[in-house]
Amino acid sequence: MKTGYGRLFFRQGKSFSASLKLLSTDTRTQAGVGHLNISLPLRESIALVRSFCGVFCAPAAKIDIPYGRDVWLMLFTPMHNNPSIEVSKPMLTTDKASIQASLSVVDGELRYSLSLYGSGFRRAGLELVRRMDTGTSLTHGFERVTVREKLVEIRASESIQSTWKPSKGPQEPILAITRSIPYSLLPYQNDIIALLQALGCNTPLLGPNIPPNPFTVGDGGPTEYRLRLTLNGKTVDEAEVKVSYGFV
Repeated sequence: MKTGYGRLFFRQGKSFSASLKLLSTDTRTQAGVGHLNISLPLRESIALVRSFCGVFCAPAAKIDIPYGRDVWLMLFTPMHNNPSIEVSKPMLTTDKASIQASLSVVDGELRYSLSLYGSGFRRAGLELVRRMDTGTSLTHGFERVTVREKLVEIRASESIQSTWKPSKGPQEPILAITRSIPYSLLPYQNDIIALLQALGCNTPLLGPNIPPNPFTVGDGGPTEYRLRLTLNGKTVDEAEVKVSYGFV
């Protein structure tokens, strides 16, 4: 048996595919005679899903079954402490218009103000882009899950101040148990739908899309962030954002 921090990636293209992987391992796993003592590390729980292509990350255990498919456990838990947020620069701007976004971090929140002045520009906005690389496969090559969240949008001669708080995961602990990827993927697809619904995506999932789309749970971990300043829908400046709960 191995424990650590795991990743479950799935996609719906011409056919459904999925893969499980331990991103890091923990050496403290204990095994006894006839039973297992499983201790999972405390880590962020993450779900990034767009059009039924997505990735889950959470503390995980892989239990080796002789002459059978391995069993996987993934533990999704809420974070109760405030995260650390870092922004690569305190201001986003452009010489194309009188537009400015000021950024600061206070008590685990990203505070921002946005102003747009002048004529000839319909709207300005701030967009948070989450993305996670899922690796390279023989079937699909390099893949990345990307979801976008519109934080704010204003018109000319307007200004606004607001905050963004990272998601701390599900409201209650959730333990997901599944086998390694089976020969028949239909039951496995149903397992993923059940996990999404348990995490808060309560609307029935039909076809290749999910409502709401995109669907996210939890921040931090291996997720990469970009905060983009947009003008008339086009990116004119961006900053790198890091979210961490202090886990290695």
